[in-house]
This record gives sequence, structure tokens and C-alpha cells, in this order.
Amino acid sequence: MKKNRRKRSKNKGIWFFRAIAIISIIIFIVFGIMLYVLDMIPFKYLIIFYIVFGLLYLYLFITSFPKKIKNKFKISSCVFLILFGTIFGVGIKYLNDTMDFVGVISKDLFQKEVYYVMTLENSKYKDIKDLDGKSIGIYSSKNSTKASNELNKKIKNISKEYKNVVELFEDLQDNKIDAVLINESTKNLLDTDLADMKLKLKEIYKVYVSIEKTDIVKVVDITKKPFNIYVAGGDAYGSIDNVTNTDVNMIITVDPINRKVLLTSIPRDYYVNLPSFGDDAYDKLTHAGYYGIEESAKAIENLLDIDINYYVKVNFSTIEGVIDAIKGVDVYSDYSFCANGRPDICYKKGNNHLDGFHALMFARERYAFKDGDVQRVKNQQKVLTAIIDKVTSSTTLVTNFSQILDSVGNSFSTNMETKNINRFIKMQLNDMRGWDIESQNLVGTDLYTKNTYTYPNIELYVMKQDEKSVNSAKEKINGYINK
Repeated sequence: MKKNRRKRSKNKGIWFFRAIAIISIIIFIVFGIMLYVLDMIPFKYLIIFYIVFGLLYLYLFITSFPKKIKNKFKISSCVFLILFGTIFGVGIKYLNDTMDFVGVISKDLFQKEVYYVMTLENSKYKDIKDLDGKSIGIYSSKNSTKASNELNKKIKNISKEYKNVVELFEDLQDNKIDAVLINESTKNLLDTDLADMKLKLKEIYKVYVSIEKTDIVKVVDITKKPFNIYVAGGDAYGSIDNVTNTDVNMIITVDPINRKVLLTSIPRDYYVNLPSFGDDAYDKLTHAGYYGIEESAKAIENLLDIDINYYVKVNFSTIEGVIDAIKGVDVYSDYSFCANGRPDICYKKGNNHLDGFHALMFARERYAFKDGDVQRVKNQQKVLTAIIDKVTSSTTLVTNFSQILDSVGNSFSTNMETKNINRFIKMQLNDMRGWDIESQNLVGTDLYTKNTYTYPNIELYVMKQDEKSVNSAKEKINGYINK
């Protein structure tokens, strides 16, 4: 009887070891298949991985099954099988997250434009229902009719359309209207070009308008041929699909064969043609972003006479998150200065180690410099160069990969195909050499004009194009592309 019990107990132990072995092997196989399908790991590393762990699993599998193998060997094998199974199980989660991330950033999203219902700060209105039946001034813009229709679903109101934004705000100030319906760009005017009005408003409600993206991708094998990427940096936090003005406008020209990168920065206030609205439609480049990233890309293509293959759209959340994920960057400052005049956000001349927030403030500041926006675009290039150097010239990409994915979240978007993103990462992992990075920036002259497409009849500052600077940038970019 006791002998039969010992035999049954021994058989249970054998089946336990076998179950652990089978489960662990299945997890390994699933991980191996996902790793292959992801197509980011160079083939030579995959072969080494499959051979090494294949042989290890073969040994552990053999020592887990035969009855003649001593229990201490079986227990040791079982421990390793559980360990490997756990590691590869966690690995499956990371691979799945990576696949989801690449799919999200490269999918064709609708863009959203936010419109704000705003009243005077000292008004009696606190809720959107308080404005039912009241008069609301609407600044005429590309999607203002859509926004007004959405608002009408919420409340009945007496709408009055304005062509002149100053008149709109003056009527609100004089209580001729009860509220205004304005987009992000118009709202920001009160802190910049219309700051002299000293108008204090409060937000009552938000209206979201969907805008379909148009496909402007120009496909190229980015591991074999030079290409241009337009980096558009929105002046906001949060979701990347919101339409915003672009504070950062940069063309990254990449030569993958010679591992060279050219950064070309264009000042936000550069006076450019908006192609979709005719030959006479000129505006600040930053305002082009208000009509969607495609309009910004077309304006830059016309300006520099180039093809933009892909775009990357980022915002404040992206920059802060990525830099914090890679444990900060080292940036050289040409001057000692404090951002926004704040004594708690200061930088010394020379090298500064910056976290995400301080790097963002460094890249955004312009009022502290005599050259204003010209110096700002130089600082933006310094921050981007520091990120590229740290990610590509060390093990940062490998050791902080999951943190980088988590930090980007919904604050990063591109029209680059998933397969090209995977190929580029594979190329970098296969050859971890650094990249030679050059930079250039366009310059111009100060100009005040009432002839901007978005805000006509308001005198706004723009930067008039310098023909010599534009031609020099064209030649440099074409030198990379036509190699």
C-alpha cells in the first residue's frame, strides 16, 4: 500500500516537471515567433538567440523527463525552466506593447481642432447652459462653422460672425456680446500679439471638430536612400491629434548609408505661402499648423523646393517624456540666461545636464536673446542633437526601450510606415555607430504687416525671408539627397 502511494507520488512529481517544461517551452516558442514577426532585431542576433536558448531548452527538457534522472537535477532544471518562462513571459508583454506602439503612432488618425467658449473673467456665466439664448461672437476661420454647429447641439444661441479678431474681442469687452467661440490659435493671441488689450477671459466649454488627414507620404526605403522628415513641434501638452500652431519646424535630412544627419530649422514666424489657399495667401509658418500638419509640410516643400517623405509630430509632452526616460541630456548653452524671466529656471553658459522640463524650457525660450527666434531654433537643434546622440551612441535605446515607449504615449505621431520604422531600428541595432550631425537655420529680417492669411487687418510680427539663406539651405539639403 505504502509502495503504491510512493509510486503515485513519484508519478505526480514527474508529471509536474513535465508540465513546467512544456509550458516554459511554449512560452519560449511564442516569444521567438513574436521576435521574428516584429522584424526589429538583426538576423545575426536572432540566430544566436535561437541556437543558445534552443540548446538550453533541449538540455532542460531532457533532464526533466527520464525517470532515471536524479531529483536534484530535475529540481535544478525546473527552477531554470520557471525562470526562463517568467522572463520570456514578461518579454511577450514588452513585444506586444512595442507592436501596439508602432501601430498607434503610424496609423492614420483624424486630427482634432479645439474651440473654446470663453467669457470675460468677471462675468456671471459659469456653465455652458448659462449661455443658452445668449449672443456668442464667432471668429470666422476654416472650421468655425463646424464648431458653431456642434455648439448648437448643446445650446441655442444668437451667433454673430466676425472677420476682424480685434473687433470680436472689443465687442466682448464692451458687453455687446456675451461670449466668444475661438480656436487655440486665436486664444493664444491674447498672450502674444494682442497682449496690450489686457483682456482676461475664462473658459466655459470646449467644442471638438474632427479634421480628416490627407496622405502626403512619399515612400522610400529609409535604410538605403536619403530622405527628409518634417518635425512639427506643437505648442501644447496632451493628445497629439489636436491641431495646434507649430513652435518647432525642422527638416531632418538623413543619409543612412554614410550615417549623416542634417538639421534645418525654420523660424516659427517665417513669412511663407500657404499653398492650399492661393499664391497670395501668406502667413507665419506657425499659423500653417492651424490648418493641419499637411499644410505646414506643403509650405516648407514650396519654400525649400524639396520633397518631404515623412512627418513626425510631437508636442511638449513628447519632449519632456522622452528626455526623462533616457535620464536627461547634456546640452551646451551659448549664453547664461533664465527662461521666462524666472530665477528658478536658469542656465549657465557651457554644458548643462537637463531633465525633460528644463530641456523644454531651454528649447522654447526666445525673449532672453537678442536674436530671439533665431537663437531659439539653434537651441532646439542642440536639444534634438543631444537626444539623438544619447539614444544612438550607447545602450540607451536597449536599456530604456520600454520607458521611452511609455513616455511617448499619445503625444507622438508619424505617417511613416510600420515596416520602415522597424527596418530603421533594426539597422541601428545592427550597427550602433553614432551619426555625424550637421545643422543650419534660416534667417530673415523683421517685418510688421497686416497681410497675414489667418489674421488679416491685424498688424503682426513676421520674419521676412532672406533669399540667400533660403538658397543656401536648399543647396545643403540637395547635397544630402542627391548623393
